[in-house]
Amino acid sequence: MGRAPVGLAEVERREAELRDGPIAAVLPRAGTSEGRQLRRWLVQVLVTERVVREEAAARMLYAERPPALAALAPDSAALLGLGSVAADVLTRYPLARKVFAAITADVAVSEEDVARYWAANPEAFREPERRVVRHALGDVPLDSRPARVVRRGELSGALGEAVFAAAPGETVGPLSDAIGRHTVLVLEVRPARVRGLDEAGAEIGRRLLLGARRRAFTAWLDRRLADRVTLVEGFEHPGDPRQPDNTHRH
Repeated sequence: MGRAPVGLAEVERREAELRDGPIAAVLPRAGTSEGRQLRRWLVQVLVTERVVREEAAARMLYAERPPALAALAPDSAALLGLGSVAADVLTRYPLARKVFAAITADVAVSEEDVARYWAANPEAFREPERRVVRHALGDVPLDSRPARVVRRGELSGALGEAVFAAAPGETVGPLSDAIGRHTVLVLEVRPARVRGLDEAGAEIGRRLLLGARRRAFTAWLDRRLADRVTLVEGFEHPGDPRQPDNTHRH
């Protein structure tokens, strides 16, 4: 890789660390096709770390106070959308998260993008029918219970049906079931609805921005690896269909 190649000893040292660590039991056996694929994957991790370190040095970034993973992706599935190598490096390597933040700092989404997403995904912003209630069991006084919001289906059987048929101010019960004797005062009826763009816009903007930043980082990383990395025989990309251990066939 450039002036500082990743040597075989470095690959073997990283593999030994994995095989001595907590995930050793789930790793493929050395010398098998899957074991060779693991080594190819480790090469990808090592060169990605090297690219990150070079970029951090060029930008004078340090590992202190890195962004949390939640600032990069809302969950592990979204993080894995970056690819397993980038997800691994960003999870383990605080400096990589600093580079991610720097590389994607200028990424933005427009109000038009937000409005199009809202219009195309109404079910994502649909709220079910709800009731604001005071719910007491047994002889507990209703006025001692805090108000809470229940969704249709959250109270089962006859109790749920009665609560969602009641008007504001009506008291349902007492009705008994396997749990006990229920009394419910319905305070407010909230019909099913779709949250408007004015309500959901900020949430959509955050979601789209995170996705756009992840795509920008992936594109930057792909370009940098293509420019700076030459893989030798036996250490091709694990997904390269030309190498003999690739199992993804068409």
